[in-house]
Amino acid sequence: MKKQLYDTDFVSWTEEQARYLQQHEIEKIDWQNIEEEIIALGRSEKHELENRLEVLLEHLLKRAYINSAYDNRGWEITIKEQRKQIRRLLRDSPSLKNYGEALIPAVWQEALADVQDLYPTLSLPEANPFSESLDQLLTVTFW
Repeated sequence: MKKQLYDTDFVSWTEEQARYLQQHEIEKIDWQNIEEEIIALGRSEKHELENRLEVLLEHLLKRAYINSAYDNRGWEITIKEQRKQIRRLLRDSPSLKNYGEALIPAVWQEALADVQDLYPTLSLPEANPFSESLDQLLTVTFW
């Protein structure tokens, strides 16, 4: 029955598991799916950080290397929003900071490739001109 509820109504399953934990009904807990969900939560936070870093780097690139009065404000708004959301992630899960800094080189390559695809004639730097420091990416104005 635990597996069936997990498969058919995830929200009800989570509420049921929380109730079992609160009431210390350890024998009723669906340990296998609890384990899977906890692992997935950590993975989800990491993916969110990676995605936000990529969007941040793409928009930093656009803002710093594309002279477009029409687009600049939108890119700046996106940069501000990504920085805010990354700071929230790091506030809630400080251990993600080292993970995020380790991601920067790979995410830089993905962001660069995406911007190059959009603007194939634009001359962009191959090396990250911004920073390998998450703190600097979240605070410094690069244009």
